[in-house]
Amino acid sequence: MRVLLVGDYPPPFGGVSIHVQQLHGFLRSRGVEARVLDIGKGGRPVPDVLPVRGLVPFGLRLTGFLGAGWTVHVHTSGNNPKAWLLAAAAGGLPGARAPRFITLHSGLLPDYLRASSSRRMFARVALAGYARVIAVSEAVREALLECGVPEEKVLVHPAFCSSQVRPGEVPVRVEAARARRRPLLAMAHHPSPVYGRRLAFRALRLVAESYPEVGLALFGPGTDSEDFIRDARELGVAKYLEPLGDLEHPAALGLLVRSDAFLRPTTHDGDSISVREALTLAVPCVASDVCDRPEGTWVFPSGDAASLAARIRQAVTAGRVAVSSPDVGPVLLGLYESLARRQPARTQPASAM
Repeated sequence: MRVLLVGDYPPPFGGVSIHVQQLHGFLRSRGVEARVLDIGKGGRPVPDVLPVRGLVPFGLRLTGFLGAGWTVHVHTSGNNPKAWLLAAAAGGLPGARAPRFITLHSGLLPDYLRASSSRRMFARVALAGYARVIAVSEAVREALLECGVPEEKVLVHPAFCSSQVRPGEVPVRVEAARARRRPLLAMAHHPSPVYGRRLAFRALRLVAESYPEVGLALFGPGTDSEDFIRDARELGVAKYLEPLGDLEHPAALGLLVRSDAFLRPTTHDGDSISVREALTLAVPCVASDVCDRPEGTWVFPSGDAASLAARIRQAVTAGRVAVSSPDVGPVLLGLYESLARRQPARTQPASAM
């Protein structure tokens, strides 16, 4: 069979793009002919990853794959107009013989849809062309059902492939941070307040009362921004920080496995890949209670810095514990195969190459 994944592909290293990359790797490891239509910012050339920019080139490329009978799986956040325009375009293009799937990833999706009846109506129409709609959490599923999406079409599966979690080499600065910090905490950073930077900084100051050599390594965009530096100074934690900037994903996993705990103090979440990655690597994970967290997570009340600090101390003291993690790869492959078997064979035109 042949599978086309549509979505962002790293860089940047966000949750959706990492899942697309890992699912692509899983499918190839199973001998599936798989390609990615990369609609993100793009990066260095990668085999079988096809960058596409602009609505017309996107439509032409996707129409070629649909006409050739490829199974198409779209990946998007679902928390903004652009995401739903993508869903509508990919779901509504001609090529009815080609089975189509979509995964909606964002924990912000329920609030986005509930804010407007027109949004809910558009979502229902946009998803009509998909054979299956994958929600990453029960909260996302419930929001979709409220839009009128048929219950039998909506499945809940975390966007996570545990078989693809492979730590790589780390930069010298990561090894240096590990050597001088006891304990070393890690956190995925983004300038958006959703990621909970200020809350993490307030909790870090409390943790430092018990662990004066503590360090917080932050990886991701914006760790050299004026806002980041201002928050670090205002909250009195600059000396405890190890700002690392963007890391290649294998290096980020290498940081995780060298850390004593991973923090996820978000104000909203779908199903965090980084939380599951930490648990898969047996790294204690402390996360907010804004969504259902995997078993083994140290959960704290969202927005409560004192509770976050307390959970960090507990997690560091308890140490590493192996946690069994799901792998959605085999589940999705089974779904692809079950629908593909119902479709007649098609000849692949040159336009889909």
